[in-house]
Amino acid sequence: MTRAVSAILGGIRDVASGRLTLFAILNLILALALTGGSALAVIRYGVPLIPEGDGWLSYLSTAGEIAASLILIVLALALSPAASIFVGGFLFDFAAERVEKAIGAPKARAVPLTEGVINGLKIALPALLLNLLVIPLYFVPVVNVVVFVVLNGALMGREYATLAAARQMSFKEAVRLRNRHGASVFLVGLACSVIPFFAPLVGAGAMVRLVQKLPRPDAAGRSAPERTTIKADKH
Repeated sequence: MTRAVSAILGGIRDVASGRLTLFAILNLILALALTGGSALAVIRYGVPLIPEGDGWLSYLSTAGEIAASLILIVLALALSPAASIFVGGFLFDFAAERVEKAIGAPKARAVPLTEGVINGLKIALPALLLNLLVIPLYFVPVVNVVVFVVLNGALMGREYATLAAARQMSFKEAVRLRNRHGASVFLVGLACSVIPFFAPLVGAGAMVRLVQKLPRPDAAGRSAPERTTIKADKH
């Protein structure tokens, strides 16, 4: 748990201190545009389908428009993690590389742009589908907060850990490392889930640090001795 908390604080510092601030602002702008545009498009083409009329039909029409506004808010909430994760998928490796240099991590392999796009889709699609499936729960007070945070915390932790680890090791090793230290990975993801529009950048900084602190599994899946080569952050 100490490793995870330290990694989270490091990721927040990266965004707040300038190291990843521009990436975070870019992610925020693009994710907000994608989220708002998608939600508004649904309402724009959905509201005209609500029947209008006199008498009781007018009340029905008004109720339908109010319901549509409420749905817009919930839909935007459901879309925000996927939109942020998708945009962040393009930026994750650039951010991770900057953090790796700052903490003295071993040089990672170069990730082509096409792979960054694929990573963005691979991460965003499950988040989108699962958030759309649980939309009914988002209308239930208290339950909506718990579901949103836990679901997206699990998704973000799982994928950010894999992306960060795969820069330093094979994909299979990355998956083993993520699974072996699931509690720490989930804790970082949980922190990211409460700041969805900045999550990919905080996640990049936090997960790079966490991966470097965790003992790497050997070929047989056992934990190798922990590395202690990380240097202090430069602010």
